[in-house]
Amino acid sequence: MKLRIRRRAKKELLDIDDDAAFFAILKALLDLGEDPRPRGYDKVEGSEGIFRVWVGRDWRVLYSIRADRNELTVEAIQLG
Repeated sequence: MKLRIRRRAKKELLDIDDDAAFFAILKALLDLGEDPRPRGYDKVEGSEGIFRVWVGRDWRVLYSIRADRNELTVEAIQLG
């Protein structure tokens, strides 16, 4: 699956100061490219087509899936 990262999400990722969190999120993004619906993923209430996966206890990655294009788009990376 093709992995796209929105400009906002790139900025949020690059602003992370904690190296361990940065690399854990990066690994989670690459894993999402392989399996867009991993164990523990959840649909975000009030947002059509947006999913959430937690990275550790503090970070969450919000993303959308376009099955017709075989594409996953990272919408945001947020501190929990």
